[in-house]
Amino acid sequence: MKVYVVRHGESETNLMKKWTGWFDAPLTEKGREDARRAGEFLKNVSFDKIYSSDLIRAVETKEIAKPHCCFEKIPDLREENVGALEGTAYKDIDYEERKNTIEKGYKKYGGEAREEFNIRVKNFLKKLEEEQCENIALFCHAGVLRSMFDAVMEINVPRNHYCCNNCTIAVFEYENDLWKLHTWINLT
Repeated sequence: MKVYVVRHGESETNLMKKWTGWFDAPLTEKGREDARRAGEFLKNVSFDKIYSSDLIRAVETKEIAKPHCCFEKIPDLREENVGALEGTAYKDIDYEERKNTIEKGYKKYGGEAREEFNIRVKNFLKKLEEEQCENIALFCHAGVLRSMFDAVMEINVPRNHYCCNNCTIAVFEYENDLWKLHTWINLT
C-alpha cells in the first residue's frame, strides 16, 4: 500500500507567520495555487480512499487537488494543538522558548504535549495498516507529516534538518508489516 501525505497549501496564518494549530484558517490565493500544483502531481494516481483533516485549509487543499472525489474528514489528522499560542506571531515568542516549545510540544500553553500528539498520529498509522488498499491520500498538516516521518524512520529528526513546505507530498509504503519512506517532494 502507498500512502500519499499532502501538507495543505499556504494558509492565511502561514502567510502572517503565526501559530495556527486547530484554528480554522483558510488558504491564501498562493495556497490555492499550491493545491493546484499538488493536484497536477497526483492527477494520474487513483486513490482507493482519501482522508483529510477536518480543518478548512486541508479540506480546501483536497477539494482543489482532487475535486469531485469522495473523502472522509478525520479529526486525528488535525495539526498539533498549540493551545494559547494559537494566533500568536512567531516573532512574539523568544527564540529559545520557541525552539523549546517546538521540540517538546504545547502542554504548558494548554495544547498537546509532543508525545500526546505523536501517539495520536501513530494510532492513525496503525488504523491504516488494516486498510486493504493500493493507494490512500491524506490531506493534513506539517506536524502530522513530520510525526509520520519520525514514526516511519523510527527516529526523531530535528525539524530544521529537513524542509516541509506547504503542499509537500510524502509517499510512504506499507508492506510486510513495515513502513518505508518512498518519496519526499517539496512542490514549492
